[in-house]
Amino acid sequence: MAAISPAAQDRLFVFGLGLATLAVFGVMRQMLVHYRDTAVIPPSENKPQYITQDVEDSLKLSTLDKLLDSPNYCIQETTAIIVCERALHDGPTMDVLFWYISRPDHKLREKGIRALIMMMNSATVKMIEKPDTYAALVKCLEYCIKDYPHNEFDPEWDNWHLRDVVEQNCLLVLIQLVDKFGIEGLVKSRFVERWLAKEPWGERAETGLSINFEIALRNGNRLSQLTMPLFRDPAGRAQLIKAKLVRNLTESDLSRLGDARIIDGEGTAGEDFEGMFVESRRRRDQSSEEEHIRRRHREAMVLNDGTRPLGRSDIIQRER
Repeated sequence: MAAISPAAQDRLFVFGLGLATLAVFGVMRQMLVHYRDTAVIPPSENKPQYITQDVEDSLKLSTLDKLLDSPNYCIQETTAIIVCERALHDGPTMDVLFWYISRPDHKLREKGIRALIMMMNSATVKMIEKPDTYAALVKCLEYCIKDYPHNEFDPEWDNWHLRDVVEQNCLLVLIQLVDKFGIEGLVKSRFVERWLAKEPWGERAETGLSINFEIALRNGNRLSQLTMPLFRDPAGRAQLIKAKLVRNLTESDLSRLGDARIIDGEGTAGEDFEGMFVESRRRRDQSSEEEHIRRRHREAMVLNDGTRPLGRSDIIQRER
């Protein structure tokens, strides 16, 4: 067998060295890829985390105070819910809140009623349905009578939005309570005598009977959400009659109220009062031109800088 020349041996050595180098690089690459893949931490699933009742009860007042100042709105909202629920379940806290609502000072009453409005919803309203609530709200309304000059009743528009925010919120709470639990609590609190009868209903008849209150019942304004349940309840209607807000009706008159209708102030059942269950009235024989003029006359601007309650002097109507 012929011997390999030195030159061929050198070439074979270089070739073998090259193959070995490539093999080493390949093995190292595979090892590095393997270690890289094993070192990667897989992303964990975001599991929903709920605050349990035990966690809520363990939070101190100082902690809740700090959480309320958090820049995160969700944290603020959750903390506020926890604070409201604690207050609703704590009798002394609610007593203090009702004390605020029934104070003569307007600022204290506003703080109290705003806090109560914040706590209330369809699920928690049943927790404040008690005599103390009605007493505090009606007492607050009594003070509201002297807070600012009330606008006299006007059959053409609802003065609800011209009321003070404290008075509005008190009435809103009472509306929710009456809607959920009936009129009994409102009647026992003497709401008619202590506030409703003192509203500026305007002109009265020679007998002292209010003329505009019956119109207000018929118009279906925001306040009628309280006055209509009062009228339908025998005890509430007795208080309205005693306050000379409505006339004394017989049973036969009441039985015909459901069929009565009002058109341009004329009752189809014989009297205007019998149409008070009609939410709106239609004008007869009114052309499109007359309708356009009537709507144009209703156009108005309200100018108020927010430093005082809205009043009739703030409403600027187009000259006719």
